[in-house]
Amino acid sequence: MRKKLLPARILTVLVCLGLLVSLLPAAAMAQARRPIAIEFDGRTVASEVQPVIVGTGARARTMVPLRVIFETLGADVSWEAATQTVTGRKAGNVISLVIGNSTATVNGSPQTLDQPAQILGRRTLVPFRFIGEALGALVEWDGVRRVVRIASTEASKRRSPLDRELRLTTGGATFPNPLYQRLVHEYARITSPAIRIDYASVGSGAGIRGILGGTFDFAGSDAPLTPEQQAQVRPNEILHVPTVMGAVAVVYNVPGAGTGLRLTGEVLADIFRGVITNWNDTRIATLNPGVRLPDQRITVVRRSDSSGTTFIFTDYLSKVSEAWRTGPGRGTTVSWPAAGNIGARGNEGVAAQVGQLPGAVGYVELSTAFLNRLNTVALRNRAGNFVVPTVEATTAAAAAADVGPLDHPTNSPGTDAYPIVGLTWILVHRDQADANKARVIVDFLRWAVVERNLEPFAADLFYAPLPQGVIDRVREQLQSINHNKAPIWR
Repeated sequence: MRKKLLPARILTVLVCLGLLVSLLPAAAMAQARRPIAIEFDGRTVASEVQPVIVGTGARARTMVPLRVIFETLGADVSWEAATQTVTGRKAGNVISLVIGNSTATVNGSPQTLDQPAQILGRRTLVPFRFIGEALGALVEWDGVRRVVRIASTEASKRRSPLDRELRLTTGGATFPNPLYQRLVHEYARITSPAIRIDYASVGSGAGIRGILGGTFDFAGSDAPLTPEQQAQVRPNEILHVPTVMGAVAVVYNVPGAGTGLRLTGEVLADIFRGVITNWNDTRIATLNPGVRLPDQRITVVRRSDSSGTTFIFTDYLSKVSEAWRTGPGRGTTVSWPAAGNIGARGNEGVAAQVGQLPGAVGYVELSTAFLNRLNTVALRNRAGNFVVPTVEATTAAAAAADVGPLDHPTNSPGTDAYPIVGLTWILVHRDQADANKARVIVDFLRWAVVERNLEPFAADLFYAPLPQGVIDRVREQLQSINHNKAPIWR
């Protein structure tokens, strides 16, 4: 019996092996068809055209759209149709490739290419590793995951937007100030000759006045310009270039209450209207069962200066409270109705007052709340959930909101969305009078936003990054900046 079963078992094994062998080419083909991804310093790089592998064996090279690799590493790139030459420039380095030519030049020195630059499907593709390493970056290929990785180095970070030192005078919104201070410090470190950008944290209103009056080279604002303000610069235009999103935290100093006190938008509006005046008010106590609320008068602390943070905060209150919308309304400054309210300058001033005054409540951007170790309110969002301000809740708000480019995603419908979230913008003239300043402004914003170098700093300071679609719009905005009608972006 066993002798009869043995041939059958052998036959079964052979059939299985045959099936396995037949599947191997299909698996290999499926692997080869998997798209190639690009990662730069751990984050995915978007590309309209997928990278391709050209050649075989040791001469196989990953080819990518020329603008993807050059722009990712912050290089200017140009295309000369007559000679079919691609030229990239960065920090004194010049790289030139001619379509179909197996020799490239780096700073005038010829270099042999395993695969020349070529045009496929109306796109110019260049050898990924060659360009990355020529610009000082580290490049590696992960064949298992089909990922090409670029890692920046001190050499690849260097930038030279000008051949001379320059200092810009800027200022405005306090909401993004912690981030902007980090960015301008890093930008001065990596530019040679050094470019210094002085950013004064004076509030969005002062920033708008500065850009309109010509005292600022660019300005920060959390509030968009009004049509009347834009009319002051016609036929020029002031562009609103978004940088990051952030949460406005409601902060309080209530002894014994702990952090995460629950409030609804309507209750919050009535606190700032002066309708609810004590912390043990029934409407607050009902939302916070088990929390010992003191019989203590509420002191409202608000901004005394013209403020984009105030604009975001009152934009939210106007959406959740009809009484607020038809009363104080929305603006960088409003008439605060609560009796005995205290004004303070900047987010830093509000935080200081709330931290020092028992019974106080105010509003500041999230990083200021964390840096000052202030208690933050858990606000009920449109989905009915109580949410504390975090980077994740900020991102969730933006993802679920359907707003225009100059609107804040406040009161977003997202399940996990924090309801007081705003964009912050850099205000910059489209038509620039000074070519050198224009080059620096475009290079700084390209480096920070389009190349996404602000994101590690933003994460440390509790700001949320922009979606890729918004970053694409920023690229278009920067490409429209010109001097005497000549575009600055190259």
